[in-house]
Amino acid sequence: MTFAVIGAGNTGQAIASYLSLKGKRVKLFSRDPVKAERISRQGLELKGMYSAKVDIESSSHMEEVIGEAEFIIISTTSSGHKPVFRQLKPILKENQTIVIFPGYWGAVECKEVLGNHIEEKNITVAETSAMPFVSKADNTGSVYINKIKKNVQISSIPTSKNATISEKFLETFPQLITANNIFETSLNNSNVVIHTPITLFNASRIDSSEEFQFYGQGVSPLTVTYIEKLDRERLVLANMLQVETQDILTILNEFYGTDYASLYDALPGLFPVGTAPKTLNHRYILEDIPFGLVPISELGKKIGIQTPYTDSIINTASLLMNKDFREQGVTFEKFRKEDLLNVGGLTQQI
Repeated sequence: MTFAVIGAGNTGQAIASYLSLKGKRVKLFSRDPVKAERISRQGLELKGMYSAKVDIESSSHMEEVIGEAEFIIISTTSSGHKPVFRQLKPILKENQTIVIFPGYWGAVECKEVLGNHIEEKNITVAETSAMPFVSKADNTGSVYINKIKKNVQISSIPTSKNATISEKFLETFPQLITANNIFETSLNNSNVVIHTPITLFNASRIDSSEEFQFYGQGVSPLTVTYIEKLDRERLVLANMLQVETQDILTILNEFYGTDYASLYDALPGLFPVGTAPKTLNHRYILEDIPFGLVPISELGKKIGIQTPYTDSIINTASLLMNKDFREQGVTFEKFRKEDLLNVGGLTQQI
């Protein structure tokens, strides 16, 4: 099996290193030619849950990276998904598989960009509900994998020739379990209901670059109560879409094999040393709102359910940051209810 990993940030370097450690042939794409050259020359050193020095072939030329790849893993930020899909479209080859780590509705956006290419070239488009590793890469060639998650969901958009993800891919990533459809993977993303309330409710501390532990000191009983109400809207939406999911506490306990009785205990317990961001221009806002909460709100509108807690976060953050997060986000504007069936979103009409 051959792999291409698109995006050489924390996630991309962790995935590429893991694949190399597993003896897979992998190439890593970086937009930065200097970083690509350094990684190719020096390799990467895995630390934390793994300990190894691995050789990685890296390039800043997309076609060079994906040319022979059976599996193309997208590990960019969510805002980078569409530009990458547009870049991939003219150079994709038959029978390749695209997997987005994590999804953030990336499979929906990929289908929108690739259009008929998916059927014509028998392209499999899949996404995960989360990144299977909690990782951090520095600028000196070290990749720290601090935690490995379990039961991370993966699903693909069915085509006329292929209804599911390759067994070979699943064997490579035993952290993954199959979900029923790509609505299930994106609606099981745990980040979006946790990151945004904590960030917004600590906005003045973050804006002034105060140093504090994001989960240990940034979480209060009222914050957790809001997270749980936000999560409840996600659960109601999932139920209406007949998507299998669980509450956020259960998802976290299953990810990490823990048995915390409350979310208030789980967050600082699981992430005791998670330092808060030093700016509001951070993925906890710029990614989790437009590509996490906006889709929940917009899907709610389509099927007729109210999402006041979700909407309040979107509206407040938009006003605070002077950005239109709805305009930037995934809105399903081109989708009718019957169109949702075609991406595996609904098992029956509502």
